[in-house]
Amino acid sequence: MITRRQVLVGIGATVIAPYLFTLPSRSQTVRVRRDLTKMADDDPFFSQYAQAIEKMHALPDSDPRSWRNQAIIHANYCPHGMDDFLEWHRFYITYFEEICGEIIGDPGFTLPYWNWSNNEGRLPRQFFDDTPLNVVRLNDTSNYTPPSWSRSGWRDIQTVGTRALTLTTGLMSDPRFSQIFNDNAIDSIKRLSDFELFQRAVEGTPHNTAHVLVGDPNGHMINGLSSLDPVFWLHHCNVDRIWAEWQTAMNETPTNNMHYDGQFVDKQGQGVSVTAQQSHDFKAMGFTYDSIETQAPGMLNPADLPKESIADTLDTGQATVSLGVAGNTVKSTINTSTNLKVSTPELAGNLFGSRVFKATKNLSRPRNAVEASRVMAVLKGVSYPAMGDERIVVNVFVDCPYISPKIPSTDPHFAGAFAFFGQPMKEMTMGGNFVVDLTKPVRRLAEQGRLKENELTVQLMPVMVTPNGPKDAEFKVSSIEILRV
Repeated sequence: MITRRQVLVGIGATVIAPYLFTLPSRSQTVRVRRDLTKMADDDPFFSQYAQAIEKMHALPDSDPRSWRNQAIIHANYCPHGMDDFLEWHRFYITYFEEICGEIIGDPGFTLPYWNWSNNEGRLPRQFFDDTPLNVVRLNDTSNYTPPSWSRSGWRDIQTVGTRALTLTTGLMSDPRFSQIFNDNAIDSIKRLSDFELFQRAVEGTPHNTAHVLVGDPNGHMINGLSSLDPVFWLHHCNVDRIWAEWQTAMNETPTNNMHYDGQFVDKQGQGVSVTAQQSHDFKAMGFTYDSIETQAPGMLNPADLPKESIADTLDTGQATVSLGVAGNTVKSTINTSTNLKVSTPELAGNLFGSRVFKATKNLSRPRNAVEASRVMAVLKGVSYPAMGDERIVVNVFVDCPYISPKIPSTDPHFAGAFAFFGQPMKEMTMGGNFVVDLTKPVRRLAEQGRLKENELTVQLMPVMVTPNGPKDAEFKVSSIEILRV
């Protein structure tokens, strides 16, 4: 497992010292982030957001609140694939939200979240109209190379204002990837009680894959200046919403005292100093989500609640069990199946047990729930494709005899997917880690009597998102571990 990292102090050329040790300001009324896909066409948000974007574009280059300077923060500091992925981005979008409100004179301005599971993962039409919400109209260029001190792995960034999605196509339009974003897939991630597995799953699969599907072949969303696309901020609000719901269900985020000194600026353009730990209380930061507030008027202590289900009497501390490890480095290439064979003599005996998790369906009364044991694959030490070749999605199957690049995600052998977002962080000396849930295909094989007695074959199928994608993309996997959780 990845260990917590040392404190990192950021140095930013576009922020103002001295830094203020402060959280985003909390108004008397907590801002409630709503579902973008359920907003009316005439909702004030669309015109307010367009106004904020336009005014941020008009700010001078010396103002750290300008549209480009806000995007440069991401290119310089974003911790993708690292322990503080969720915490860092929570600060990033919240300070940005307050900057928008300040610039348009509305302190109550609130970003919505782009719920990928609704409307086939399509964006509202306003993001294709002739307004600043349309990345094509903005026509921002990137042309940026992060400085040598940058913690990120981004190198020379050359992207343009385009999107692969259209008014009639969404994240779920391609049958090869449609099951990644549906409610069942997202709920499955939220049922992971271990924070590291949860974070790796939500980042590596829906987060990374959406970046690839929106940005391919060379749009901003594919690379370090992805926040030049107005959709970026709403995409990350949805990532944050999933974490907030997971937290509200009384799952535990580990302590993280990493410092962010001068990485963000407040609504006045002043550099701030905060710690990752301060991001754990989102209401103290001044916001919440409608999906939480409609269910959970206040945070409740499970110890104060009556036990109303059999799951509340069960042990919530079941240990994660390693069922097998394969450590030989393998190379995976585009449109070609790579088989990872793992000796798993204890798999069958661990497949039909039960596990307890924190229910996220009824957040007004946090409680334990029970489901069948789950089988997860952790791909470790994964090298990234060469720069420009990372625009792929890796579909994962289990023991599929007819595997091909065209198999849809509805296939019974399909387990899940992961994608790469840019280049690895400098701290990833051993490569990145990705998590895929194998439970469905493994259980199906067992129920049909086709599960091999002592071996599990996990198959990687990297595919191009569009026909003009990277035809020579390849990456390596150092090892794979099969877990029962």
